[in-house]
Amino acid sequence: MRASALLFVVGVFLTASVAFAQTPRLATQPGNDVNFSVSHYNYTEPDGLAISIHGAKFGGEYTGTMSIDPRRHWFAQANFRGTTGHTTYDGWCSPFLIVPDGGSPNGWALDLGDASACSETGDPDWYIEARGLFGKDFVGSSVGWSPYAGLGFRHLSNGLVGVAGYRTDEYLYLPLGITARIQPGGHSLTFNAEYDQLLHGWQKTRDSELGGGDIPATPTAPAFTLNGFTDVSFDQHSGWAFRTSAKYQINKHWSLEPYYIRWHVSASDTNGEIATFTVNGVAAQEQFTAYEPRNLTHEFGVKLGLRIK
Repeated sequence: MRASALLFVVGVFLTASVAFAQTPRLATQPGNDVNFSVSHYNYTEPDGLAISIHGAKFGGEYTGTMSIDPRRHWFAQANFRGTTGHTTYDGWCSPFLIVPDGGSPNGWALDLGDASACSETGDPDWYIEARGLFGKDFVGSSVGWSPYAGLGFRHLSNGLVGVAGYRTDEYLYLPLGITARIQPGGHSLTFNAEYDQLLHGWQKTRDSELGGGDIPATPTAPAFTLNGFTDVSFDQHSGWAFRTSAKYQINKHWSLEPYYIRWHVSASDTNGEIATFTVNGVAAQEQFTAYEPRNLTHEFGVKLGLRIK
């Protein structure tokens, strides 16, 4: 999917390189645009014990466009977007337990029990994006093509009830896209397709915010106290996104735009975090190895846009 999407966009770039006679109404127009969106968001980790974080989101977006070379039809854009909402986590939970370990200071090792299905609703969830884009218009009598590229940054926050910002992802990526404009029957239609190549990702899980608690005794182990965890971070080196939309210009100022965004990020490198636990008044530490699994994100939505000169 990643290679085919890239070849598609590159092919459109080459097609768009044919010089058309300039028709301003089919070119990228300088000015300011804002929109308000409603969408459904679904983040999944499909491998192994699959999980899903999903829910409705509401957003806002601003795009400022300026012409940087009117004669050669080059333009620049600054784009800022944010969405927020509350999501539901459907996945798996594993209880902490202790097993005998003669090498531990307290004679026990911390371990995880069997996973069971669990769910939580009302988790705060939001993301923001900032993008700088440069492009060129190739416009004819009936269609305008506007290829563009730039640099983007995305910050995603997945919270838990009582722990806002528990898990954050930050992506630096390279957008490569094409916009096509037509005006059938005097009505303006704009179609957009974009491929985003992930340059680097940073993921941090703030397990220290979870605190600890007392675990009761079992027939095979005494009671113990889980004192807490350290945070854990991961680097992500491989991933991509695909975006597509179709915008209908209702009148001079207002537009309606359904859209779809798909992110695909590969598994990260592994890293370790440390848990501290106490048995019979003696503390010990256990290191766990973790990684950020391969994940997919689907977002379907619609934007109501306002054009401001």
